Amino acid sequence: MNVEEFEKILDMWKSYLLVDALEDYHLEIDDDVPRQFAAIALYLDFTTVRAAGEVMDYYNGYRQAASDILNLIGIEMVQDDEMRIIQIKRKTSQEDKQEKLKEYIWG
Repeated sequence: MNVEEFEKILDMWKSYLLVDALEDYHLEIDDDVPRQFAAIALYLDFTTVRAAGEVMDYYNGYRQAASDILNLIGIEMVQDDEMRIIQIKRKTSQEDKQEKLKEYIWG
């Protein structure tokens, strides 16, 4: 994916999502997230929100498919209302969480 394609998806997402209640939010993409994965996350978020205005069954199916794809590639989008940030980051697996907990407890 070239820079222009990524910027087009990013602009499309921003113009559709960062309005009204979210207009003061900004997007952060973690450095360890490949640009192609971030583009997929943004595109799926954009199309899912657009589908929300359609038939509810269609929206629920699209939302589940988008969630499944992001889980498959190990990416999550997190909205922090306090910091007014929407972040795209690698999803921490249950195994990773267990390892961090072990390190914290036993050093």
